[in-house]
Amino acid sequence: MKVELFVSKDRIPYIVGNLGVDRVVVTEYDGDQDMISFELGSQLDLLHVFHAGISYGSDSMAKALLK
Repeated sequence: MKVELFVSKDRIPYIVGNLGVDRVVVTEYDGDQDMISFELGSQLDLLHVFHAGISYGSDSMAKALLK
């Protein structure tokens, strides 16, 4: 199944890092969002996307707390 998500540009490196650069296609959408698409191979792929969100949140909170 093909999955298409609209996400903010700063989250894309985390998703690409967790799923793999060869699996994710990034398409320009507008100023602060892009569309990513990938083929859902298994339920673990959804878990990888979830963990990408956790990593993004953790990194952004660490930066905020260190300021």
